[in-house]
Amino acid sequence: MVVLCIVCVQYRRLDTAKKVTAMADAIAVTPFQTGSGWGYKVSIGGKPFINQDIIPGLPGNISFSSREDALRVGLKVAEKLKQQEIPAVSREELIAMKITAAMK
Repeated sequence: MVVLCIVCVQYRRLDTAKKVTAMADAIAVTPFQTGSGWGYKVSIGGKPFINQDIIPGLPGNISFSSREDALRVGLKVAEKLKQQEIPAVSREELIAMKITAAMK
């Protein structure tokens, strides 16, 4: 009986540790408004990782024209991070995502 209780307590500690690790590994994307449009922030485990106030993959300093565009690209970057890929976005990817500025 005592052994069973010890095993249960150890299992609960392990289960709690897994939840904490999963939260620390969570990737969040938050769009934000800039002076000239929109950008996005990517946080990993609640800590800032990327603060993107211009459209990546395009020359110049062009902000996203909408919150939705910024969020769409931010989610693409987050997916690449989850897949352990370099979080770069090409012009072709922007066009495929129908990002307005990339289609000009």
